[in-house]
Amino acid sequence: MMTSPFSNARLAFISAILAGHLLTACDDGVLTFPTPDPALVRIINTTQDVSNLTVVIDESKTVTAARGTSADTVRAAAGRPIGFVLKEESTDLRRDTLFYTLGGDGRIILFARGSKANVVEFRRVIQDTVLAPSDKPVIRFTHMAESVDLYVSLEVWIKGGDQLFGEIFDPGLSSKYEELAPGTYSFELREAGTTNIVAVLNDVQITAGRSYMLYSWDTAPPAIDQVSFSYF
Repeated sequence: MMTSPFSNARLAFISAILAGHLLTACDDGVLTFPTPDPALVRIINTTQDVSNLTVVIDESKTVTAARGTSADTVRAAAGRPIGFVLKEESTDLRRDTLFYTLGGDGRIILFARGSKANVVEFRRVIQDTVLAPSDKPVIRFTHMAESVDLYVSLEVWIKGGDQLFGEIFDPGLSSKYEELAPGTYSFELREAGTTNIVAVLNDVQITAGRSYMLYSWDTAPPAIDQVSFSYF
């Protein structure tokens, strides 16, 4: 079947447009992706002997936490590796910079552990849960005391009530979230499998729509089995 000169010209014109479009796309170059929303980062100083831990995040933001306490939450870039430099005052605590890639809009909890004589580092990253709307607050626990003998394994109890989480925690372990009704609670750390109370956290007021972290830490290392109990 013969084609008309008009049809041939039209096909040539369409081919030229397509070829030009492809060349332009190649010249334009790079695929782009949306920038993730920043993550929220919280640093907690549960080291053995760093009185005031300073962390420089992504060379731009600095937070400080006294031993046993949590620094203020800060926003940090997500979706690319960012550096964390650990210091005590102006002295670097590590020769290297720690790098993490944070999830977009994530809530990241980093417990600092270790000692100046050995190494100061973060335990594994805890990715906090993004909470659905709820009339109940949620709570979790992380065992960060390390100078322990009898108190290696701990349980968490509501004072005068039930055990929370239904788990036994060894150092470094963190629970899942558990719901509680809003109210004021006192919590007990107990030596696992006994009624021996290790530490008490009194009169914690928890409100709907919030998440809470309970955590243990060493009160006066290198003393053994002196455990403190805190929350944020």
